[in-house]
Order: sequence, then C-alpha cells, then structure tokens
Amino acid sequence: MNMTKEELINLLTRMETIIDNFPFDVWYKDAEGKYLIVNKNFESYSGKKKEEILGKCDYDLYCKAEADIYVASDLATIRGKLQDYYEAEYQPGKYKEEFKKPVFNESGDLIGTTGFSRDITHRRKVNDALVESERSKSVLISNLPGVAYRCSYDDELTMTFISEGCYGLTGYSREGLLMKNPCYYDLILPEYRSALLEKWKKENDLNVVTPDEYPIKTASGDIKWVWEQYQEVYDSKQNVCATEGLIIDITERKKAEEALKESEERFRTMFEEAPLGIGIFDSITGKAYQVNSRFSEIVGRTKGEVLSMSWDQYTHRDDIQENLHKMNLLNSDKLSGFSLNKRFIKPDGSVIWANVTIAPFKHGNYESRHLCMIEDITKRKQVEEEIIYLSYYDQLTGLYNRRYYEEVLQRIDTKENLPITLVMVDINGLKLINDAFGHFEGDRLLKNFADIIKRECRADDIAARIGGDEFVILMPKTDLNGAKNLIERIKLSLSNKRIKNIKCSASFGWATKKQANEEISSVYMIAEDLMYRHKLSESSSMRNETIKVITKTLFEKNRREELHCERVSELCEKIGKVLNMKAEDLNELKMAGLLHDIGKINIDENILNKTGQLTEMEWAELKRHPEIGYQILRSVNKFAPIAEYVLYHHERIDGKGYPRRLKGDEILLQSKIICIADAYDAMTNERSYKRKLSQAEAVREIKNNAGSQFDENIAKVFIEKVLHQDYRFNMA
Repeated sequence: MNMTKEELINLLTRMETIIDNFPFDVWYKDAEGKYLIVNKNFESYSGKKKEEILGKCDYDLYCKAEADIYVASDLATIRGKLQDYYEAEYQPGKYKEEFKKPVFNESGDLIGTTGFSRDITHRRKVNDALVESERSKSVLISNLPGVAYRCSYDDELTMTFISEGCYGLTGYSREGLLMKNPCYYDLILPEYRSALLEKWKKENDLNVVTPDEYPIKTASGDIKWVWEQYQEVYDSKQNVCATEGLIIDITERKKAEEALKESEERFRTMFEEAPLGIGIFDSITGKAYQVNSRFSEIVGRTKGEVLSMSWDQYTHRDDIQENLHKMNLLNSDKLSGFSLNKRFIKPDGSVIWANVTIAPFKHGNYESRHLCMIEDITKRKQVEEEIIYLSYYDQLTGLYNRRYYEEVLQRIDTKENLPITLVMVDINGLKLINDAFGHFEGDRLLKNFADIIKRECRADDIAARIGGDEFVILMPKTDLNGAKNLIERIKLSLSNKRIKNIKCSASFGWATKKQANEEISSVYMIAEDLMYRHKLSESSSMRNETIKVITKTLFEKNRREELHCERVSELCEKIGKVLNMKAEDLNELKMAGLLHDIGKINIDENILNKTGQLTEMEWAELKRHPEIGYQILRSVNKFAPIAEYVLYHHERIDGKGYPRRLKGDEILLQSKIICIADAYDAMTNERSYKRKLSQAEAVREIKNNAGSQFDENIAKVFIEKVLHQDYRFNMA
C-alpha cells in the first residue's frame, strides 16, 4: 500500500509515541551497529539525548568494557547463539534482562538488530537475598540442635514439615515421620502422652503457650528426654492454620540434672549425717544459715536456736577475741581459711572443747559466707590435760614432779625473784612403814604430808615430789626467815599425824640464793646436805620408835604370838649360853629370837589365824615374813645386825628351806639356833592349825629331822643341855 508522506509521518509519530511509553529500553541498530531508533527510557539509561545517540555505535556511547558486552551479544544474536530473553551483568553488580532479534529485508539480507532491555539489578538483589535467606534458613534448620517442624492444625497434629535432625533425634527418617510411620507423637512415652495432649488442647483454648519436657522412645529403644516449644501460625483471616516449633534433645541435661540432684542428695545426706558438725554462716553477722544435727548436738542447742543466734553467743568469752581476729583476716582476704580450738558453752553451763575449721563459702552471689566444721574434742582435751598433768604432776600426791620442778626452776632463777630459797624435805621412816604395813600405809603417809605442804605453802611457792620420800619447795622472793616459818608450820601439822600409831616426821634442809651470780645448783646441794645431816640425827630415833610400835601392834593383834616370841627368845639365850657365846652376841641372839616373826606384821591376819590347811597362795604369802622382817630390821641401825638372823631362820640344812634355799654352813649359826627354838616352841604350844605335842614328841621330831631341817650339833646341844634329854635315846 502506498502512503503519502504525511501519512507516513503520522504513522512514525504514533509509533514513536508508543515506544516512548514502554517501561523498558527500546532500540534499533543498522547492520553496522549504529543506532537508528531509541526511546526515552534508553535516553534515561544512557544519559544522552536522542540526537546524541542516533547514528552512534556502542563504543561511542559506553566505555569499552560495557560496549564489548553489547557488541558481543549482538553478534551472538545474529549468529543464532543467543535467542529469547537472557540476563547479563553489564557493569559490576548491575544486571539487565534483554531481548534481541536480527532484522532482515524482503530479500533476506541482514539490515540490523532490534531489541529491548530493562535493569533488573534490584530484582536480582532481592532474588539473591531471598535465595540466600532460604539457604541460610536451610543451613540454620539443618544445624539446629534439634528438630524444626510444622504441623497442620488438626486433631492428629499432622506434620507437614520436619527437619533432617529428626533422624539423629528419633532414629526415624523425615519421610517416615511425615507419613506417620510412625507418628512422632506416638514416640512419647504413654505415661506422659495423654497429659501432654490434654495440656496442649487447654493451652490452645486459652491462647497460652509454654514449653514442655518429656521422654520419647527412639527407634533403637533408647529413652531420650526432649524440650519442645511451638507457636501458632495464622492465616489471612487470623485463624490458626498450623503450628511451628522446635524439639531439642535434652537427655544429657536431664542426666546432668539427675546427677546434680543425686549429688545434692548425697551432699544433703553427707551434710546431715556427717560425724562433724557443719554449718554455713554469715561472715559479717555471725548468724547461721544452715547447720546439721551434729552441729546443734555439739553446741547443745536445737537447730532453731542455733539459727537464731550468733556464734559468739555460745562461745566461751575467753575464745571470742581470737575467733574474731581470724574472721577479720579471712574477710580481708589475708587468710584463705583457718583452724582453732575453742570452747562452746552449753545452756547448762557445761563446757565443750571443739576443733573449728573455717573456710570461705562462695556460692552464686553469696560472697560473705563461710563454712564452719566443728569436731567435739572434749575427751581428747581431757586426755591431753591428763597427759600434761601426768607429765608435770606426781600422780600419788598431786604435787608437781621432778620434771616440772626442773623446768620451772630455770624460769624462776632470775634476778627479779631474788632471794630464792630452796627447802629440801625427806620423810622419816617411809621405807620402814612400807615394809611393816604395806605400801598402802606408806602412800597414805605421803598423801597426808603432801596435803600439809599444799595447805601451808603460799600461792607463789612451788612444791614438788622429786623422789620416793623426798620433796623440794621452791620459794621465790623469800629469805631464810620466811622458809623457817614455813618449816615450823609444816612440822607442827605433821606432829599431829599418825600412821598405825606411828608419829610422822620429816627432816628439812634449806639454803637461799641471794646473789644473781650464785649457781642455783650449789644452793640445792647446800640444802640437800643440811637435810641429810638432820636426817642422821632425827631418823634413827624415829625408826627405833617405829620398831617398838610395830612389835607392839603385832603382839596386840595376837597375844599368843607375843608369848611365842618371848619363849623363843629365852630358848635362844639358853642355847647361846651353852655354846659359850659372847655377851654381845648373846644379846643380839636373844633380840633376834624376840623379833624373828616381826615380818608377820605385813601378813594378812586371816592367814595367820586360819585353822585349816593353807592354800598354795596363802602359804606363799606366809613365807614372805622372814624377808619382810629383814627389811624392817635392817632399816634401823640398832637392829641391822640381827636382820640376817631373822631372814634365814626358816632355812634348812638340806637346802629345802626359804627364802634363799641355803644349806649347811651357808646358814648363819644364829639362824640355825632360832630355827630349832622356833620349831620346838611351835610344837609344844597350842597353834590354830596343829595340836600341841608333848616334850617327848617334840624332841623326837627334832631328832628325826636333825641333819635335814635342823643342824645336828645344835639339835644335840638343845636336847641334851637345854631340855636335859638323852639325845641317843631312841624315841621311836
């Protein structure tokens, strides 16, 4: 159809108007790549007017890098390699969506290219962001420490989505759980399932959502604990259409909680049942937050009472300051803990010793608290005090012992304590009383004497027993006059004491250190020497008196024994005269005969007076009397010479006697004489254990035992010269 120029212009004008209103770039290039037609969007993109664009190629309009992209895509389009829509990055970070097509004339010759494009950079970024978001969500969901899910809002809670973590949690695949093979909620243990479903239904009705913890059974049969939290999903009409949630494996946490619970229970049991008293206290106020039963038992109060009090209210007042000092050091971080021995006062006033150990107790926000552990050491303290007492005190008298005296002497021996006086004391006749009446009476004498010393000494004086019968009194800041006054008071008190009717006495010596350069040991020796000199003159008369008292006591208990001893003494004298003994020896023999049984003073009266046969133990006890008599007599100078005569008067010629089993000439003459006289008198006089014999019967016994029990020569002399009987006559 032929068009007029005006019609053609009108057509082109209308077409230009149309393409100028397209919301994308439109262009037409000739075969040489020069622009012949562009619209307004193209102008906006290029930043140039149409007049500047038409007749120009891409290299005239753009930088080489961008022009290369457009020329290359034109060639690809012409060659058929690029068709339809495609996307291209025309500048770094900027993208276009383009459509190009070659233009041919009626003859099929290429006359140019046409196309359109639009900037899709924003859309591309949004799309990339969406892709990245989906990728991130996928990564997040796949890496969650549990399972993400979506459920339809139906009665069966049908799952429409579940993350890959379901396999690790349950042992079942996504496909199986989505196909309800099995249904996830069937994995919940039956004892929990119904309650949970009911809870979820109520929460839906109340529009409340709370997390849940419950156990499930996995494909392998293991039990796992899970935590679940969900939220409702609403549609456009604000109706609940689904629920989405997260399920996390909390098995390890549950195990840890159970372990912690068990640990707390063990701690609670250990705390409550511990043999030590344990408490948690406020380090500032001293109030207790918690104590166990043993703690309240030790301090003698109920738990309620302890919790309402500060520790210083039941602590001995003498121990509070040390405790407070150490607590201040602990609170100022100068101590990491401490231990001390202290006393608690019970409501009844009794004192309990305890070892207290304190350590900081930092738990949570509680900074000013400490742990207090106490152990009742009252018995241990008593034992320690007893050990100390035994170490420094004489157990019998209660006075200090030598060890303490020697230690305290070093402390007192100072210039400030001058003058220092030492008083040495020795009890007279202690050994004699022990031998005669037994150690019980000797101990009684020692205790009586110690009581006198305690009563008469001043508070600063130190009295100690330093030996069996020796005492020392250490008197600081005291001269000789002060010491002599003390001695006179002790002597006066002692004179009123009697042990088995024996007057008690003691010998004293004293000396004073006046100058600091004097040796205290020299002062001691002077006092000791004086004491022994006094003892030489005082002890002898006391011992003589003691022998008289012993003899009198023995004879008073048994009149028959007195008569026996007198007769034995007379018989010994007669035998001695026949043997032409010297007067001095004769007197000793007579005295030995009189005192030969003095040792019986220390023998049980029941044994001495027993009418029946003695037991083996009783006989052994009785056979001790010669040795006892020997010990008594040898302690007195006057009687010492006859002590051995008494010791051996029960020995036999054949060595079967006692106590030493001497024989023959090993036995002293005087002892042999006493042996015969004692035996004869015992046989011819009444005894509780044997009938009286006639003289003839007694002579026959002596004669029959001559050479075995008795000395044969003395037996012959006794029978012939004393009894005036014929020794050769056969009495059988």
